[in-house]
Amino acid sequence: MKMQFKATLYVAVACATLLVSHAGIAATTFTETDRQQIKEVFERQAQAATAHDLAAFDAVFAAPSEVGDPVVFVARPYQFWGKSELIDHFRETFKGVWKFEPDLTKMRVIPLTPDVAQLYAPTQITLGHSAADARTASYLVYEVVVRTPAGWRIGAIVPIAAQ
Repeated sequence: MKMQFKATLYVAVACATLLVSHAGIAATTFTETDRQQIKEVFERQAQAATAHDLAAFDAVFAAPSEVGDPVVFVARPYQFWGKSELIDHFRETFKGVWKFEPDLTKMRVIPLTPDVAQLYAPTQITLGHSAADARTASYLVYEVVVRTPAGWRIGAIVPIAAQ
């Protein structure tokens, strides 16, 4: 499991770095403004997910480019490679109960390059087919965020069960 996580992390960061370097938008430094913008895109992700707003949810993810699709979502029970696959998954998930509630006071943003950062946030996720069978669990959500022509966007999500 640990090796699979490291391999997934490597692929996510490599894809994100490749996307940024080929998009010709490389920055020279990572600033506190960048950190704030990353926090804001993550907050928009959480709000859109909990509201089941698929259009707003879609908007926080990096778009495919000529170098490929950088969006991946890897969790223990499943893997989604590409933005359209991820959105299709959540189109179905949002038909039931889904709440995404990160503890933003404990969120950490760590720059890897001026254009790629990793984000960690303790998060409560509630999911189920109905309110009667919905369950809440704790996760440490790890995401790779990339600078794109449209601003900072999410390139990879890896939720890690915290209990």
